[in-house]
Amino acid sequence: MLFSHMPDGLPPYVLVARIGSILGMSFALAIGLLLLIGGWLLPSLIAFLCFVPSFAIMAFVERRAAARRGS
Repeated sequence: MLFSHMPDGLPPYVLVARIGSILGMSFALAIGLLLLIGGWLLPSLIAFLCFVPSFAIMAFVERRAAARRGS
């Protein structure tokens, strides 16, 4: 028997989007913190803002998958 942590009917691209988004968000936060510790305020704010597109992609993909699953 194959055990999966993904709910039934959830497309595999959602898993790929989750992994990519988590990597993007963690990378943006790590670089932003390193730049902030280094005293570079503006570049750190730009790095922190790069968190938003990664989160938006994940939210979009999950909403799209939920809409397809519901219909």
